Amino acid sequence: MAGIDKISRLVSWDDYSVFLAISKTGSISKAATLLGRTQPTISKRIDNLEARLGMSLFKRTTSGMLPTEVGKAMLSHATAMNRSAANIERMASSLDQTGTGDVFIKCLDGLVTDWLMPALPNFLENNKGVNLRFYTQNSANMGEDQEPDLNVQFNTTKPMDFVARQLGTLHYMPMISRSYKERFGLPRSMQDGVNHRVMYLRGSGLVVDKWEKKSSALRDLLTPVLSANSCAIMLSAVLSGSGITMLPTYMAKLYPELLVLDYGIVYSYNFWLVRAPHTTQLDRVNKVANWLTNQFSAEHQPWFDQDYIHPSEFSDIDIITPH
Repeated sequence: MAGIDKISRLVSWDDYSVFLAISKTGSISKAATLLGRTQPTISKRIDNLEARLGMSLFKRTTSGMLPTEVGKAMLSHATAMNRSAANIERMASSLDQTGTGDVFIKCLDGLVTDWLMPALPNFLENNKGVNLRFYTQNSANMGEDQEPDLNVQFNTTKPMDFVARQLGTLHYMPMISRSYKERFGLPRSMQDGVNHRVMYLRGSGLVVDKWEKKSSALRDLLTPVLSANSCAIMLSAVLSGSGITMLPTYMAKLYPELLVLDYGIVYSYNFWLVRAPHTTQLDRVNKVANWLTNQFSAEHQPWFDQDYIHPSEFSDIDIITPH
């Protein structure tokens, strides 16, 4: 115990969490808000840490607290300490077999809003005590220590020990609303898109640079009337009659007021479920993982099958062909 006591006098985890909060926010007051403490407390803690280390960690400037060279060098180590502390809590929680508690899911926003939320009531009714915390892939307010229990994403990028398995496939086709057709008419062909209001989904994880050369060249000629990094935004814009964009084919099942432009353009993207190995011991996380698997099962939802299935085979949506 003497050795542990000596370490505790040298290292204060709390001081380094204060250091991280100031580094992230650039402000004593914002760090206090982030940590739920008073400004004098935060100021005193960082002063004590600098005094103990015998060096300045921040430059006090009119634009905020900027890390010194020493502060920059410490940042990666402090982040690793914070992540390790979070992992300790997760490891301890892995002993919990009650099947209740929070489950943190990071997911593609279109799948959350249009597909998972309508199915949520049944899940909650059958899994009382499981609290879902959803973030979308576009979330920018997550700390590096906030690793989700489950991650639904377009690629298999993951930490080395994490496990990835394919959940399904999204097949994208150009779509418009009936109101757009009534107001602006229809493109006669894919190339005629330059004369219409085209909208782009950007920064969503879709690898558009792998599109066919013909389509990529057309994109270079077009100036989108709207671009966004949210599938929910693009769907709302299409339904309002604002323009044409690529949407996943399952939208044909959900929104019969849409029209599919079957002009020979279909792009397919696999999406994956990524999870940390310790979560397999958590009953509550397994419940959510099984729910996600069922919601995207191609056996009952053919639009998620890896092989493209034409929307006419599973919906009554109107299909528009070149004219």
